[in-house]
Amino acid sequence: MKKKQISDDSLNRIIKYLAITLLGLAIIFIAIQFNDFWSWILNAVKAVVVPVGLAYLVALIVFPIIKYLEKKGIGPRGFSLGIVFVLTAALIFATFKYLGPRISEQITSFFNRDFQTIIVYFQTDLRDDFIFGTQIYDQISSYIADTDIINTTLNQVIPNLISSFTSSLIPILMTILLLPILLIFYLLDYEMISERIRSIIPSKHERDYAELGARLNNTVGAYLRGQLSLMVVLGFVAIIVYRLIGLKYYLVFGVLVGITNVIPYFGMILAALPPTIYAMIAGTGPGPVLVLAVNGIMQFIEGNFFQPYIMGKNLSLHPIVVIMSILFFGSLFGAVGVILASPIAASIREFFVFIRQRRKEKKLISEVDSS
Repeated sequence: MKKKQISDDSLNRIIKYLAITLLGLAIIFIAIQFNDFWSWILNAVKAVVVPVGLAYLVALIVFPIIKYLEKKGIGPRGFSLGIVFVLTAALIFATFKYLGPRISEQITSFFNRDFQTIIVYFQTDLRDDFIFGTQIYDQISSYIADTDIINTTLNQVIPNLISSFTSSLIPILMTILLLPILLIFYLLDYEMISERIRSIIPSKHERDYAELGARLNNTVGAYLRGQLSLMVVLGFVAIIVYRLIGLKYYLVFGVLVGITNVIPYFGMILAALPPTIYAMIAGTGPGPVLVLAVNGIMQFIEGNFFQPYIMGKNLSLHPIVVIMSILFFGSLFGAVGVILASPIAASIREFFVFIRQRRKEKKLISEVDSS
């Protein structure tokens, strides 16, 4: 029986794939050899992308307000932009002026009065309250003492944190200084910049790219505006509720609820832990069960009333998709990835929905033409 010979086309295809594979391996090898060079390039790119990207995200929040003012006859663009900036600066100033000193006072009071109580509790009383029994607690304590794991971890983590903070301090300050300048220019020439970007795109794809860009802007902008509103609303609600039940340091814990709400699903859980643990250890004020119940009620109200009303159906992502996005983008980009996981996932979904719609339209057009 004759062996089946490989055709010239198949042989050429195999050689082509081998060549592409070898070329890819060679590029990876060269990239590894010049690791420091690529790190320098990435840092340079990051120095540009971070402030520009932040300016773009803030512009998505602010631009609809400017357009609303212009529709009401408040113009030109520079005047409406000035109104928004002045009002924003006044709001930030008032927040720091009235809430800042009180929050600082509560934090100082905590470290002066209650911090030592918490330390003593973990050193003594926790053994009696340990849910797995005193024997397991003693074994864990012996392991920690024998391995000196706490000191070893602190000696490794703290220098790295200090080094990371000092190396990031200048880029952070530069970003803070550049952000308002970039934002002003971006908002003043918003339409012109969008038009310049569209002019780069080939004319036959211009309409598709423009529509896709508008969809992504609407999705991300709606998420950011809604999330900011949710943070403020939930923060104030938490402050009021904690105050009503007599929880000490209600301002600090309430602000924590607002800030952590930026993380979907996990945020309210993280925010509930500090006041619950404090209520359990302090022994004064509301008990831990009441604090935990209050946080559960707030989470229920947030998920069933505030979020649908404020966020609407802009994301429409299944909870599993959101959680997977948080884990994936958090592992890639850290805290920023956790915060932006939902809008990134929604943008990816919007992209594929758009592609699917375009394919259906093209298929329908081809069927009409053929008939």
